[in-house]
Amino acid sequence: MDSINTRRWPRYPVHLPVVIVANFGAEDIVVPGLVSELSRAGMELYGGVNLQPGELMEVEFQTSGRVRVAGIVRDRSGFCFGLEFCKVQMEPQGTIESEESPNALESLIMARHEAYLQEVQQEIDQSLQAVVEMRKYRRKIEVFATALDDWLKPRQG
Repeated sequence: MDSINTRRWPRYPVHLPVVIVANFGAEDIVVPGLVSELSRAGMELYGGVNLQPGELMEVEFQTSGRVRVAGIVRDRSGFCFGLEFCKVQMEPQGTIESEESPNALESLIMARHEAYLQEVQQEIDQSLQAVVEMRKYRRKIEVFATALDDWLKPRQG
């Protein structure tokens, strides 16, 4: 039986490096993280922090401007967290709250993800071009090796 998706917003698979900021008393712990899914209301991310459901986490996206999202940990499995957005801070504009937060963040992240996909496609295209070049040289080497074998045969007999 297929499971029914009861989520309010669709999830988008992404691959976005982030910085996780968790407050433990008087000090902030800052660790690298990776967002793997994103929706209008939250995200799934991986990071090495010891937070439990109900605790607050901040996630800073690696963009040209500073974008930090605060969220509540709703689910945890090992170092994989389900985070529900609370607020978004964008500099220099300041804090954006309420219904505009998910829209602004979703646009920003989708643009960043599209740029990432374009970079990956360029790397794939370059790799394919390298494979074509290697095949061309391989054929030239095979022709040379065959010609060398043909030239050496009469001399060996």
